[in-house]
Order: sequence, then structure tokens, then C-alpha cells
Amino acid sequence: MRSRAEFEAAFPDVELQPIHGDSPAANIVRTIGGALYSDFELVNLGPVEWDMAFLGAIGGDAYNTAARRCGGRELDERVLRFVDAVGMCRTVACLALVPRLPILAEALRPALDRWQTMPPVGDILRG
Repeated sequence: MRSRAEFEAAFPDVELQPIHGDSPAANIVRTIGGALYSDFELVNLGPVEWDMAFLGAIGGDAYNTAARRCGGRELDERVLRFVDAVGMCRTVACLALVPRLPILAEALRPALDRWQTMPPVGDILRG
């Protein structure tokens, strides 16, 4: 997928909105004054699912509960599978850094194990 037009054609019911772009739980720091968010260089327009990637069923269920309560759109499972696949491609690309930063190998292992169980991206886009 190379463009906004391609995304909108593949997922016509999903509106794009401002997103954090890199929102793993590690980028949210809990303090006594409340949550602080960090790492904003990937802020962009995208589907809300992008910020929910890799948060799993518990995160998705919590989001959907809040969306229903606020009258928002629940997560689209196809979009979520797509953004998970894109994120996984980025994770696999990190393997190139392991020779320089060997500790990455251990950190990447759970994601790589999960990647082996995921459907091919082409299957996701076909529905």
C-alpha cells in the first residue's frame, strides 16, 4: 500500500485522523501528575488502528468499550490486522541492527514468534 488513495480504496469505511504513530505502552509514562506521552516524530494522519497495533485483545476491547460509550467507531479488524502486519515488517527490519545492538535479538523474539503465526498480508487485503 503506497498511498492514501490505495488505503481509502481498500478500507472505504475507515476515516483517517491525527494519530500518535508510535504508541507502544513504553511511550506512555505514568506519573503522579497523570500520563505523559512521548516520542512524537511519527505523528501523522492515519487510522486509529495504527495506534492500537500490538496492544492485543485486551487493548482492543478497552478501546471498543470507550468508543461505544463516546459514540465513536469501533476498531475495524481488517485494518487492525493490516497495521499489525506493517508493524511486523518494521520489527523484522530491526533484525539488521542486531549485530550492532545484540540485546535487540532478545527483545525482538516474542514479536518474531508471533509473526510466524500471522496470515500473509495479501490475505488480509483480500478480506
